[in-house]
Amino acid sequence: MIGRHEEGFENGLASEAGIAIGPILFVIAVLGILASAIAAGSGSFTAGSAAENNRTKASAMIEIGQNLKIGWERITGSAGIDFDSVVIDPNMTANANDLFSPLGGGISVPSVTMAEDPINDKWYYVKGNMPGLGSRTAPNMIAVLKVASGVCSEINNKANGFLATAVPPSADVGDFHATTDIPDSNILNNWPTALASKPTGCINNTNGTPGGYYFYQVIGLR
Repeated sequence: MIGRHEEGFENGLASEAGIAIGPILFVIAVLGILASAIAAGSGSFTAGSAAENNRTKASAMIEIGQNLKIGWERITGSAGIDFDSVVIDPNMTANANDLFSPLGGGISVPSVTMAEDPINDKWYYVKGNMPGLGSRTAPNMIAVLKVASGVCSEINNKANGFLATAVPPSADVGDFHATTDIPDSNILNNWPTALASKPTGCINNTNGTPGGYYFYQVIGLR
């Protein structure tokens, strides 16, 4: 009797142990699925945050560009000051022809926090003729700031209706860092067709000196 009892006990234990393995494996499988979902969700969150950051910066850039344009027009239009007499210097803020003066353009110096490298990048103000903008009798005034490629695409999406995933148009449009007018051979003749007649946008400037993605805003037409 004792022998049979022990044999039954051992068989029952073995049977119950086998049954318990099923739920354990199920729990492990569920945990694996949850881990995969969390990892995928984390990646999606990171990608989504980056895209939202690009959109936010693009909106801010366009707003800054419009503000610069309004300040310029306040001087040359309302005040009647000559185009070439407008002073664009963050340190000049006292005269009626200063863009960043309360008596002149009445606007603040534009932020560089949306730049690709906020520590080293800065706003540049260049003169050049652009296709479809102005009379071409004299160069227009253009404000530019280097930005990241993702921000560049979002700028063109918001300002010009391009797909947010579209690669920014590229061309050698001259040295944006130069203090002289950009030659027509660059900015007029090489300007991408997709951005012709568009006063606000973003371009991949392949010029060797300041190469990169640049937000641009035509702030003064003539």
